[in-house]
Amino acid sequence: MSVFVAWGRLSRRTVSLSRELGLELFFVRDKAPYMKSFLKTYRFLSRRRPNLVFVQLPQGPLLAEVVRLSRRHGFKVVADVHTGFIYPVTLKEVVLNKPFWKYLRETTLVLVHNKLEKKLVEKTLKTPSSKVVLVYDPLPRIPEELSKPRIEAEPGSYLILPSSWAPDEPLEFVVREFLKSRISRNHSLVLTGNWRRNLNLYKRIQEFVRSSNKIVLTGYLKDSEYYYLLKNAKAVIAATNREYTMLHALWEAIAARVLALIPKTKTLEAEISGGYPCFYTFQQDSLRECLDKCIDEYYPFVKTLFIGIAEKLAIASDKSILNLRSLITTLER
Repeated sequence: MSVFVAWGRLSRRTVSLSRELGLELFFVRDKAPYMKSFLKTYRFLSRRRPNLVFVQLPQGPLLAEVVRLSRRHGFKVVADVHTGFIYPVTLKEVVLNKPFWKYLRETTLVLVHNKLEKKLVEKTLKTPSSKVVLVYDPLPRIPEELSKPRIEAEPGSYLILPSSWAPDEPLEFVVREFLKSRISRNHSLVLTGNWRRNLNLYKRIQEFVRSSNKIVLTGYLKDSEYYYLLKNAKAVIAATNREYTMLHALWEAIAARVLALIPKTKTLEAEISGGYPCFYTFQQDSLRECLDKCIDEYYPFVKTLFIGIAEKLAIASDKSILNLRSLITTLER
């Protein structure tokens, strides 16, 4: 038996990987210092005695507890390493993760999400590449039955900006650049996600909403409503200024075959040809120019180009998960 353990905030990747791999998911919603999580995880693993335990990282204390329990109970540990664990950029991320890097050396496998993260983990931990396994996100499953949300956005008349309202998502920059673009004359920009996670940013975005009817905030949406918006969007704007991150919004665009405008990070350039015309930087006017070029001037051409890229990445995702299934079968023997 294999299980997937997560604390704090459950990622979409963890949910989809658990489903694809047939793992029991054990999640504890908690905050630092994670005393409830420690106790519940100890009881769960001591009672269930699994053969293999996956952990969602961050948080570092989760890795430490599971590795220590593995010494006692003899199960193997697989660490799914998100960017915040191995590439901390805030003081909180450093404190909650960096002291626990040493425990990765006691895991059986370390899962990473993209090519550059694999190189970073291998360099940081000085571990053999065979132990660090690249596993792309599973493609999101789009519900068969979709429902239109109650917002002013007709199919093909808007771009969608999927947002978790996290610090690495420069939403203000995207909104400003959109409003300066030619396409804002006949398109709107729809921002999704739970804005209550970042009230200060929400207040700043609201200033744009009050001054323009071209900016729409949806708040949290049911999957049937969210994927309706995604599938009927003219394009997806994926936004992060953080390296070693493979955006879930990009995988959603790939699954829906909707054109994606992509930030020009080294990470994403390594996954997608550097010649892709719909990359943008966070320099002034870069996204505006990208919007006008890719949506207004060359839309049919770049849409066809992106679909070709999407098909290749979809195949890469499927292959990486098949490889992981094979490794799990071997480890469970």
